[in-house]
Amino acid sequence: TIGSWWFKQDSALNETFFRATVCNFGSICYGSLYVGVVQFLRQITEGMRPHHDESSLMCLYEFTLYFQERLVTLVDNLADSFTPWAFTYIGLYHYSLGDSGHKVNELFDRRGWSRIVTDDLIPSVLTMVSLVIGGLSGSFAVILQALDGQGLTSFGHPVATSFTIGFLVGIVLSTVLFSIIESSVQGVIVCFAGSPVEFQRNHPELSHEMRHAWKEVWPGSLDIGTPTIGVGVGVPMGM
Repeated sequence: TIGSWWFKQDSALNETFFRATVCNFGSICYGSLYVGVVQFLRQITEGMRPHHDESSLMCLYEFTLYFQERLVTLVDNLADSFTPWAFTYIGLYHYSLGDSGHKVNELFDRRGWSRIVTDDLIPSVLTMVSLVIGGLSGSFAVILQALDGQGLTSFGHPVATSFTIGFLVGIVLSTVLFSIIESSVQGVIVCFAGSPVEFQRNHPELSHEMRHAWKEVWPGSLDIGTPTIGVGVGVPMGM
């Protein structure tokens, strides 16, 4: 949907749904199985990234440094393919999971946005909002438990059980809803990185506003590797 709007083409919702459930279903499932684990490992190993100290000649230090380098390199290679941004590329351009991961990382590297896209501000904010919604849902369940004469549950401690059930329901529903928002934001960023010319041509006012806001937050980032005509991505396939 984002791609159709970005390039001002007819809606490809039906075709995209078919591709997601048939053609690219394996890539989506495969990525969903490993992306979370790989991203978790990358966060852990980020603090282990070695810092070379030329003045140190201790064997133990050299061995530890070598081990850290190999471990970080291995996780970085995995993260190159198993990145959340690969799902956006799959949806827009219908590549395989591995190709999508490599192409989207290449695109961000070319634009100098690798550090920008690692900013987890939006996922963090949405997670905090989900927790708040879960807490409110749990509190509402406790109120229902208190007002209901028979109680919502008789398992264990009714108040704690009611809060837990309400909290989990609120978390699950809000996470599903916010995943749509997060995916839409990622789609916009990928299209903005790869096809800013098309955005300027098809939606000039919105393009101007986004460029202005982007320059305020990330000064100079739009001057790096700015494509003259969509950076190797172009129009979404099949649209």
